[in-house]
Amino acid sequence: MILLLCAYLFYWHKTTQSIQNGDKVSNFDWKIGSLLVLSFSLVILAFVAPFIFTRQSVSKDFDFTQTGAIGDTIGGLMNPFIALAGVIVTGLAFYIQYKANLQQRELFELEQKENKSQLQKQIDNQNQQIKIQQFESQFYEMLKLHRENITEMKINGYDFEEIEENQFKKLKKFDKITEGRKLFVVMKKEFECILGLYSETNKLDKRGFQKCYELFFSGLDAYQDSYPNEVDLIKRFKDARSNHETPHRWRITTNKERKEFTTDVQLYFNYKPFSGHSQRLGHYFRHLYLTVKSIANNTIVIEYEDRMKYLRILRAQLSNHEQILLFYNWLSEYGNDWENEVHSFFTEYCMIHNLAYDSLFNDKYISDNVNHLRTKKVQFRTGKMFEMD
Repeated sequence: MILLLCAYLFYWHKTTQSIQNGDKVSNFDWKIGSLLVLSFSLVILAFVAPFIFTRQSVSKDFDFTQTGAIGDTIGGLMNPFIALAGVIVTGLAFYIQYKANLQQRELFELEQKENKSQLQKQIDNQNQQIKIQQFESQFYEMLKLHRENITEMKINGYDFEEIEENQFKKLKKFDKITEGRKLFVVMKKEFECILGLYSETNKLDKRGFQKCYELFFSGLDAYQDSYPNEVDLIKRFKDARSNHETPHRWRITTNKERKEFTTDVQLYFNYKPFSGHSQRLGHYFRHLYLTVKSIANNTIVIEYEDRMKYLRILRAQLSNHEQILLFYNWLSEYGNDWENEVHSFFTEYCMIHNLAYDSLFNDKYISDNVNHLRTKKVQFRTGKMFEMD
């Protein structure tokens, strides 16, 4: 029985394993092995003890041949060894049970830990999904406000229609409102007209471009207060504006050859030009910038491609003329934060990817800045800067 128990304990230790920190570790060590070997040896010794101790001894001190009846001899000689082996094996059995309990407890705690980890992951995923849904809800609300901002834009102007009165044809003036995205078409023309008038007598550079945009954005009256010494330029703008109510509408053609610059502007307006667009464009650009910044710097949507998914949706709402005015706004430094050392909303996030740069005002200063954006180093963008490239 003791031999069977020893064999079982040996097999159990050899095959069972515990788990610590995700690694499998054998329970069988040299201490348990040594005790099993000792127990097994004692049992074997118990069987051979009668034969050994009943032999004729060389010394009378170790002569056990006269120890009584043979049964008493065998029992007296075997029992101590068997009893000792039984004590050892019984102790090992308790120890093995203790180790088994520890292993079961370890497995239970590991299972609880894994379940808790999986539950936490599920909670984190749910929280992430909720945050993404909240972000998307905010994004589409801002997209809706962007469309409403465009819809609310309008310029009160006029137009003419040909009527017949007393067998004579004449032009009749009537009120006309230009609104929505059509405004960006006429605003682009107005600003480029300002650039054309300015470049007649001045080389267009950074400061000159800023002056032109200030006139376009704030209006002629504010420009006159800021630059009272530019009498000739202001007079030219006033003369041009004074003709805006003529039946044929206002038209200006300039074509003056210089060393490097030739401007040819032929534009018509059916509203009073050079009155400023700050009340329209100020809110429009601020809201658009806030929308882009909230996506590009978002802490929920952190992957570049995921951010670009939303920015492409936003950019799809911008017409070609909107992107052109957005570029002019940045170049004037009114919208410097769109593209600088901190933000790269043009080059990295492609907010003017569809810029039709061949329809921009033809000037070296402007084309140089287009090339600057095209060649600026980026970290995440892999495609070309402009769709036209």
